Formats: sequence, structure tokens, C-alpha cells
Amino acid sequence: MSASAATATEADAPGDHSARSSKSSLRYMPGLDVMRGLAILLVLLYHGYADHHMIFVAIGTPVALHIAHWLSLCTMGVPLFFVLSGFLISGILIDSRAQPDYFRSFYLRRVLRIVPAYLAMLGVLMVTHSITGRYLIVCLLYFCNMTTLFGVHSQYGPLWSLSVEEQFYLFWPFVVSKLSVRHLAFLSVGIILFTPFLRLGLLYGPHQLHDIYYKTWDVMDFFASGSCMALAARSPRIRPLMPRAVLPLLISGVVFYYLLTSFPDPSNRLFFRILQAVSLEPWLLGFSGLILFAYVRPGIASKAIARPLVFLGNISYGLYLCHLFIYELIGRHWPTRLTSSVSPVSEAMLQFAVQISVAITVAYISRYTFEEFFLRLKPKPHAAPIPYICPEKIT
Repeated sequence: MSASAATATEADAPGDHSARSSKSSLRYMPGLDVMRGLAILLVLLYHGYADHHMIFVAIGTPVALHIAHWLSLCTMGVPLFFVLSGFLISGILIDSRAQPDYFRSFYLRRVLRIVPAYLAMLGVLMVTHSITGRYLIVCLLYFCNMTTLFGVHSQYGPLWSLSVEEQFYLFWPFVVSKLSVRHLAFLSVGIILFTPFLRLGLLYGPHQLHDIYYKTWDVMDFFASGSCMALAARSPRIRPLMPRAVLPLLISGVVFYYLLTSFPDPSNRLFFRILQAVSLEPWLLGFSGLILFAYVRPGIASKAIARPLVFLGNISYGLYLCHLFIYELIGRHWPTRLTSSVSPVSEAMLQFAVQISVAITVAYISRYTFEEFFLRLKPKPHAAPIPYICPEKIT
């Protein structure tokens, strides 16, 4: 899976004060801020690793190579965002679908949250000649995850996952509005079960469809898993059982991952493609367990160790948009004369510290100035309460 930034556009942004109206409405779920922050942190670490991966190769020690391996897995911060989006967006749609302004309210809130900062980033990329006009058109149409179908080279990696999110936002409200809760649950489970088979079938199709980790239909099982949890959270019968599912999901994800990675490269083409098709399933299980844990344990957001993640979650959308551009900009203009006397490892660490610090600063300013202006224009969410699990009742 190529380097890509995680999208952070799900539901009401944690800094959107309208989503924190009162404890009675329970719209704000603080544990999920931790997951949002974790997802963007994984992406930040992955791109930092991608810029300096040869340092780990040059060191060559088992410890360095082991660290490099785990950093390479940080690209999976993107699917974590997808599960989070599926959970939050499905919940919003289920709670508001009886409202007369169901579509207008949802799409207006999405546009005000996403489009201004997105267009601003595209403007920066165009002015700095980081993207071409053809790629800009693809971006404006939210088809960045389908550039292979249009013969356009992907020029700014983070935008592919935003296109996946936007395509999900486009059709899922219509699905939720047409189906009963029961049928929506059947559909969500069906998507989870069917998607690996779809990925396998696409590997036998045209080569433009072989990138089975980027098209929306290839990762719909992550959104569907979030939808299943949103439905469970609204079921008086199932909701009390949700805490019991956390540990089995986490353990099964870890076990499945180690089973898949224990296979040597198979010579049988069918078996190799089967492994490719199911390679995302451990992450689906593990991330579903993480989101479920954050939902049933909202108190984790108040822990000192989690506060930096909550901070990153608050600025995650702007950070998602700008961080790779800032990484590359600083990398191109890095003053080597100032670091010529230090080791390559120290220089790489210093450069990454500067890159991530600048990216966080820019994202923070954007969130509480530019983005905040448009967030204040969002219509108020409807006051229907979101079901919650009281931590004191969890055994």
C-alpha cells in the first residue's frame, strides 16, 4: 500500500463545538478523538519513515530493521480512518434520517467541513507547480483514487483517501435513507463478507483494477464494519454486549496478521492472489476492535498519555492535507551545511522533528482560523441522543 495520508473528515470534527452541546445529548464521544489522533500519528510516522528509510538500511542492525518494519506498517492509519468514518457517519445518518432536511443538512455540513481547506490545499499545490492541470481536474471531481482509470499519474498521495471518503459520503446517505435498520445491518455484514472476494476477482481483471487497496469498492468493508458498530450502538439488546467483543476482535486481528505473514512467498498464483485479497482483513478486525474499545471506554481520552493524541485528532484534517507538502518542501530546502558535522541518523531525526513541528503548527493555525470560520456556518445537528455506554457499567 503506497504512502498516503489519513482522511480526517468523519462526522463532526472534535473541535466543532456544536457537537459538544451537552452531556445529555452525548454527541461527543471523546474516546474516538484518541483514535483519530492515533490514525494521523501513524500517517505522520509513515511518511517520516518513507523519507528516511535508507537510514535504517544503512544501520543494518536487527533492531533498526525491526523498527523500519513497524514504521512501514504505519501506512495503515488510513483504513483506521475509514472504520472511524463508517461508525460516525452511519450513526449521524441513522439518527437524522427521519428529519425533513436529512440530505440538505448532511451535505451542507460535509461541504463546509471539507471543501474550503481542500480547495485551499489544491490552490497551494497548483501555485507551487506540485500538480498539473489534469490532476487538478481529477482532484476536483474526487477521483484521486482512480487515476489509473483516467491515465493520470497520482501527484499528491494524500488525496486518494479523501476521494474514497467523498465517494462514501455521496452514496451512503441514500442507502441509509432507503433501508430499514434490519436491512442496513444485513447489507453491512454482506459487504464485509463480499469485499475480499471482490478484491480477488479484480486481480484477474484489467491491470487498471489491480490496485486493490485504493478504489472505494475495495475498502468498503472498513466502512461497513463501522456501520455495523453504529447499528449495534443503537440496539438496546446488542449495545450491552459490545464491550465483550473488543478483546476477541483485537486478538483475532493480531493472530490473522501473523498467520498471513508467516507464509513464504507462494509459487502458486491463485494462493498468492488469495493472500493479497485477504491481506487487509487483520487490520479490519484490529481497527474495529480499537474503535469499539474507544467507544465503550470514553475515559481513555482523559488519560495523560492520550492527550497528545486528542490534540492531534483536533487538527487532523488540516494536518492530513498539508503534512506531506511540508515534509517535501523542508526536505528540498534542508540546509545541509548546518548538519554536515552530525551523523546521518541525527540529521534524519532532526529533519523529521522540524518537518512534523512545522506541519502541526500550520495545521493548528488552519484549524482555529480558516477552518473555524466555515465550521461556524454549519447547521446545528439534530438533538437526538447518541446511545452511549456508561463506563461504570462495563465489566
